[in-house]
Amino acid sequence: MKCWKEEDGASLVETLVAMAILLAVLVPSTMFLTYIGSNWLVKDKAEGFQLARNEMESIIATENDSSLVRSEGKWIVKRTVTNQEELYYVTVDVFKRDTTNSPIITLETARIWYNK
Repeated sequence: MKCWKEEDGASLVETLVAMAILLAVLVPSTMFLTYIGSNWLVKDKAEGFQLARNEMESIIATENDSSLVRSEGKWIVKRTVTNQEELYYVTVDVFKRDTTNSPIITLETARIWYNK
């Protein structure tokens, strides 16, 4: 009578089932991530946020208390600086040129400028 030894490891069928499950998860998630990466709204928000952040950093670094609206390519950047006693309220709105009714990104902060 032959005695079969128990072997450690996976059989070919088990390996194929595991690969099928892995592909069933990886393919849809890859498609989803590709869709998110190519989504124009996400790209616009990221680009608008970058513009708003750069404008905010520029205002804070130079302590520039002037409000202005400027155009940069397909974007309109509006900055508003208001002063109440020693506190300066800074708001940066970024609009896409074709949708100026509501901003894509709005950043707000309040600062005290000691050099004034």
